[in-house]
Amino acid sequence: MRATFGRSSTAVGAAGIDDCDLLADIHGAAFRRGWSAAEFEAMLSQPGTHALIADYRNPIGRITRGGFALYRIVADEGEVISIAVTDDCRRRGLGRALLEELLRHCYREHVVSVTLEVEEANTPAIALYQAFDFEVVGERPGYYAQGRPRPSGAVVMRRKLR
Repeated sequence: MRATFGRSSTAVGAAGIDDCDLLADIHGAAFRRGWSAAEFEAMLSQPGTHALIADYRNPIGRITRGGFALYRIVADEGEVISIAVTDDCRRRGLGRALLEELLRHCYREHVVSVTLEVEEANTPAIALYQAFDFEVVGERPGYYAQGRPRPSGAVVMRRKLR
């Protein structure tokens, strides 16, 4: 499914197995350790796992596929696995649009609450989640360790939908 822009410069639509190369490219550009297309395919093959892609249309009409959200719904619980936005599309509302659509889908699926983990130093992401009423419910010291000289902790956040 492809979303349309309407009056907005951001459009969000569903992503699938055919988009795994693109998801891997965006993830690799956004994070220290990117996931491969095969890893995305394995995740999207699991029941209840969903992905969204956000497109950004700049003022001269050029469209960039600049972000995605990957999440899972199991019974009445939702989990944000990853939200990634490329550097050139940050601060343009893609993360907000992805999170809004993710939460809408979870609500339609009767999800009670949505959890996520975010690096404690990622203050822009934490601010976004707090703007959507996510609350800190835990910490995981040293959670992000791979490929780092010094591990970084994670903040666990949750938002109740019902």
